[in-house]
Amino acid sequence: MTFILGSSRVTRMVSNAPKKRNESKCYGGVARIAQTVRELKNNTTNTLFLNAGDFFQGTLWYSILKHNIVSAVMANMSYDAVCLGNHEFDDGPEGLVPFLVEMQDANVTVLGTNLNTSTEPLFENASITLPRSKVYTYSGIKVALLGVVTTETITIARPGGVQILPEAHSINSEIEKLKKDNVSVFILVSHVGFDVDQKLADQCPDLDLIVGGHTNTFLYTGPPLVKVGPEGPYPFVHNRTDGTRCLIVQDYRFGMFLGFLQLQINETGNITKWSGNPILLSQNLTEDQTMLNNLEPYKKIVEAAVNKVVGSTKVLLEASGKLCRYKECNSVNLMADSFFDYYANRNSSVPEAWSIVNAAVINGGIGRDSIEQKPNVTLGDLLGAMPYDSDLVVMNISGYNLQQMFEYSVENFTWYPDLNGKFLQVSGARVVYNFSLPNGCRVVSLKVLCANCSVPVYEDVVANKTYSIVTTAFIANGGDGFKFDPSVTKRTDGVSAFDVYTQYFTKMSPIKTPEEGRVIVLDLPPRPNSTTTPEPTTNGTAMVMARDDWRSMRRDYMW
Repeated sequence: MTFILGSSRVTRMVSNAPKKRNESKCYGGVARIAQTVRELKNNTTNTLFLNAGDFFQGTLWYSILKHNIVSAVMANMSYDAVCLGNHEFDDGPEGLVPFLVEMQDANVTVLGTNLNTSTEPLFENASITLPRSKVYTYSGIKVALLGVVTTETITIARPGGVQILPEAHSINSEIEKLKKDNVSVFILVSHVGFDVDQKLADQCPDLDLIVGGHTNTFLYTGPPLVKVGPEGPYPFVHNRTDGTRCLIVQDYRFGMFLGFLQLQINETGNITKWSGNPILLSQNLTEDQTMLNNLEPYKKIVEAAVNKVVGSTKVLLEASGKLCRYKECNSVNLMADSFFDYYANRNSSVPEAWSIVNAAVINGGIGRDSIEQKPNVTLGDLLGAMPYDSDLVVMNISGYNLQQMFEYSVENFTWYPDLNGKFLQVSGARVVYNFSLPNGCRVVSLKVLCANCSVPVYEDVVANKTYSIVTTAFIANGGDGFKFDPSVTKRTDGVSAFDVYTQYFTKMSPIKTPEEGRVIVLDLPPRPNSTTTPEPTTNGTAMVMARDDWRSMRRDYMW
């Protein structure tokens, strides 16, 4: 009998707020995971603890402490093997290599079946190589672990010189080599998403089990213990046309559950029986005291930083519910304003110019949590609103390519399986989309502020004119799939977007940023199972403007 313990998207370091602890609504936390895994390993044999990636990003802990806190935790979690997620590449090779050095020292196997790291100098200099597989032998049966990260990482993160190769070809090539060593069971740890896992199960006919991540899919057999709707049974059994099958498991997100799967493997290497379900890491489960003690110094650093008051806001800064991915939202308006303001305050070589940039353009996915109206906004509030940092980049781009950038941001819009973060938010620009028009034709109006002028006014974007646009390195380097013509030039001073946002928030407090028609959406497809497109906001206004509303608007705000 082999026991598989799985986890994905483990970003919660410690328990929830006191209120939730008092209400017994506290779940997860690395100390609870560590203790549960240790108990299971002590009471079972042939147990593997795997993680499907995305250790970086998404928490205040990471925003403040970066790879240091992740390394400190994962070195003491008893992992047998893990794969990388796309977020491990967000800070580039320079942010990933120190973490991998720590994992190497802690004997944590980081699999890289579809990664070629020899083309990245930082990996070479640190003597980091990621094995394509790892083999265990149980009762004479050889079991191989492989690990892949989505090729989407090329466009949604910063892999630098690391080559991310097609998943299926990489898996099959490694399996063919392993077969020569009489390996008969193949387990894939994947960060590609549940839908792609099913495709890989077909494309890689030797795979017996996939422990997946990326989409944070909740699979569960029977009624779950909490109000989280399962998307399928645990494990999900993928039946192939040749009569073979591949089991697929995922266990939601935030470390709320620990995947638990028991496998019975016969002497020929076939999985004949299985059972299990994700374990809810509820408050009644013991936390590992050593882990809590190790976290305490880091916790004090984080608490001191996040409790620092940085300003105030007189308005609700909305971003929750991914609304910034399909409509204008004042939370990301404020972020864009801060980036625009940073460059507008620089001196221009053109005598009459008031700014060196025309506009700021950023992806709606940058905005995460809303900030409530309150007199004391903390750094923690800002980190929750914008947890993913990036450097600012100024692009010189033609009007034609700028319009194509906006067209791409609303191309192939869909509510399911998830809203795409590429929807653009702006400062110093005005755009109108009509979603009833086909892809590539949805931008019906695009204006930006003149820069080389003494009176800023909004002007139609002209195809053969060059504009200076500030954005993030994430977007400039191809994040969310944005691609730019070679004629587009980019420059950066290495300025942190989050630092600029924080300084602006303090300078402009109390914040009063409105929604003011910067991004107008016409004929947005209705949300599935919804009869109308708009949804009410907290103040009762419509999220998406009607066609007649935008035509009657005559307000011209600066940005």
